[in-house]
Amino acid sequence: MKKRIRLLTPLASAVMLAAGFQAPAMAEDGFFDNWEVSGYARLHLSWNLENPYLMDGSDPALVGADRKGDYRYDMSMARSILKLNLFKEFGESQFFVSGRVAREYETNYLEDLQEVMDQNAQSDFFSDRRRSDVDLMDDVYNSEELRELWWQTKVTPTTTLKIGKQQVVWGETDFFQSLDVIHGYDQRIRSFLEPENEDVRKPLWMVNLEQEFNQLGGTLQLIFIPGQFNSGYDRGNTYDVDGGRWANNPNKGITFRTATFGADVPYNFDHKDADMDDPSYGLRWKSMMGDWEYSLAWFHGPSVNPVINPNPDNPLGVGDSASGVPFGGAYKGEYNSDRGSTVGELIYPFVNVFGFSANRYLESIDSVFSTELSYIPDSPYNYGLQAGEAGGCAFFPGFCGIKEKDVVKTMLRLDKQVALQRFIGTSRPSFLSVQLFNTWITDYDRDDELVNSAGFSGRTKEFSTIATAILAMNYDNDRINPSLAVGTDMTYGGSFVIPAVEFAYGDHWRIRAEADIFFNDEKQDRALQGFNNTNLFGYFHGNDQLSLRVTYNF
Repeated sequence: MKKRIRLLTPLASAVMLAAGFQAPAMAEDGFFDNWEVSGYARLHLSWNLENPYLMDGSDPALVGADRKGDYRYDMSMARSILKLNLFKEFGESQFFVSGRVAREYETNYLEDLQEVMDQNAQSDFFSDRRRSDVDLMDDVYNSEELRELWWQTKVTPTTTLKIGKQQVVWGETDFFQSLDVIHGYDQRIRSFLEPENEDVRKPLWMVNLEQEFNQLGGTLQLIFIPGQFNSGYDRGNTYDVDGGRWANNPNKGITFRTATFGADVPYNFDHKDADMDDPSYGLRWKSMMGDWEYSLAWFHGPSVNPVINPNPDNPLGVGDSASGVPFGGAYKGEYNSDRGSTVGELIYPFVNVFGFSANRYLESIDSVFSTELSYIPDSPYNYGLQAGEAGGCAFFPGFCGIKEKDVVKTMLRLDKQVALQRFIGTSRPSFLSVQLFNTWITDYDRDDELVNSAGFSGRTKEFSTIATAILAMNYDNDRINPSLAVGTDMTYGGSFVIPAVEFAYGDHWRIRAEADIFFNDEKQDRALQGFNNTNLFGYFHGNDQLSLRVTYNF
């Protein structure tokens, strides 16, 4: 819900200067009057439904037990969030600013995670440091951020310019990234589970220009992202590599960004082929062809997922792999981190993404069909399956080096209104969405020993497919809104089921409860044991949870 209020604060003055308005225009347009204010205050709680494995470095065999026994049913998150949006129109121009503050209560579970991390830092096996150098509460969970700050105007009747910190969404899907590659996502707080992508998408400072071509019935969008205006941490997807509650299984209690593990794996944003000071840019043409709405796009920027650039001195390696896969050394011959204390560094190599999307209404089945295709030449993959005593070329799988592969990603989606009123008593037709995602490595070679994620991962296959479905229902005139999301990895095994219900009370209150249940064919119960079979749903093994979210919208 939005309100119009009178606003006269130092923040409004800063907004005015950032937008570049002149004093006479402010007086004429009443700059300080009639701003639209919106946002929310939110309390978000979650509880473990399983007993997550915490790696205890006091065990030199790395087969340690849980820190304090059983964490099942313990509270894993108590998070409060305040988000504020300000919006105002000035004739044909608009200005928007959004900020967000998040604070967490340190639950007993999080306290134990921190204690395990510090314990590992003191372990003779791991390191001679006295602490982990990462404070989960201050470095990961508590935050204050300027989410967006942009000014948009009509340069000509057919040209729209939008500059500032903003979000630009390409593609036809809300799930796995294919063409939606401009922004990364922050998955550290609640990995892959937030229903609103805009809350986990990382906004960027950019210039966004759209030119309408009325004669051709289409619009050309040009994006320019100056690298030096954006932090390296604002680019690409960010995963929990700090050993927190959403660290990939079985890495809870282990941070890879400092010397907790005997040698750290820091981020490097200055690699010559992954330099975040370099600009990113792209363009997209969107138009109609008969009943089809389609788009053609190209984007040049950092890869959405980081890869490990291994230390060329290979301090934890054991020589060439017994399987014949050699240690490849540093990516493009460059390594910028401390060779004496690191085994690798996280980088986001720059890539080109060429994409196509299309959608149309199919009257014969009363559904909307959407498709998306992207081609990424020279997409980076880590490689090396065997590790350590198994005869591999590095201590961890994937740390042998980086290989570039040409990748094609496709998505097929069908959205349909399903009349279930007389079967389950809904107050109106329900919404059903079914999606199919496929990744094809066109120049695949099994002997390359590609991995999906360096550290603990199985062999990447030539084709991999994931299917998902969502059914959203409405009762009591949309005051009670249950949903069911399901998905399965048809290649590597595993699946998820997420039943949820949201209660709407008037215009302000929303209460959402959900259970997040994961199934995995290859369990990952101990570190450095059987990790070569762990893939997407293996990372989530042990993370079943119950979530309760209370939101007051204003």
